[in-house]
Amino acid sequence: MVRLTLFLLVLFSAYAAPSAAQGDGQFCVRSFDDRNANQVRDQGETLLVNGIGADLLDESGIVVASALLADSPTAAQGVICFQFLPPGQYTIQVTSAEYHATTPDTMTVTLIGGELPSVLEFGAQSVTAIVELQPEPLPDAGPDWPRIITAAIGAVVALLVMQVFGFIVYLIRFRRRKPVVVQKADTGQFRRPVK
Repeated sequence: MVRLTLFLLVLFSAYAAPSAAQGDGQFCVRSFDDRNANQVRDQGETLLVNGIGADLLDESGIVVASALLADSPTAAQGVICFQFLPPGQYTIQVTSAEYHATTPDTMTVTLIGGELPSVLEFGAQSVTAIVELQPEPLPDAGPDWPRIITAAIGAVVALLVMQVFGFIVYLIRFRRRKPVVVQKADTGQFRRPVK
């Protein structure tokens, strides 16, 4: 029984406390709804609690951890944290299909043991909110009189040009010719007309 208790105690302490290889560095992301897109969390701008993911990369660019905001124990505060990191250089990348970033979505820091957590403040706007914020077309201000007058003058000029052209074609094609005078011969036969 003593052995079992000792074994459970050692096993529990291995999971409860970070190992020497882990370290005590922390790298976090705090996400907020940046409604006015000024890259700063203003009063009244709420924290995001889902729809955000983060990847933690080591200095060689390999993803060493990933997390979703909805699964984070600190999701109510809009925070994803990577804990027990050994000293070194880390990059955090934030991704989201539901939000468009208004602040930088990548941050690289060098963690040294015993410091306060490094935090990336990630501001974003909902993709549906961005679509809704697109300006609506201006209401119709009535007819555009200069364009209407220009179009009417152009139509009248084109009509006049076509009429003049048609008249010239008519004169050339159907001009009046001298009447052909047919003379009767004494024999009752017609002679060729004289031109």
